[in-house]
Amino acid sequence: MGQVTSYKVLSDTLKSAPRAIGQALRLNPFCPLPVPCHRVIASDLTIGGFAGKFGDCQNTANKKAMLELEGCGFNEDYLFKNNVDGNQIMFKDFE
Repeated sequence: MGQVTSYKVLSDTLKSAPRAIGQALRLNPFCPLPVPCHRVIASDLTIGGFAGKFGDCQNTANKKAMLELEGCGFNEDYLFKNNVDGNQIMFKDFE
């Protein structure tokens, strides 16, 4: 909780493609738990999409709100600032 990763980190870990990860998360029937797809953002630190929607929309606002409740920080343009521990490092410790 309180950490994010990127579509790219996940795709590299799974030897897949970032778009494939996005599509799988969009279809996630277990969202947000036990598969917390809202914790995946774009490699450029923008918030990315959520539930098949992108940009200035309610789905993206919901994703940002969930992440902020978990302790992540964003600026007014939805650009990722920090995880709950204050750093900007993407989570990579998948088992």
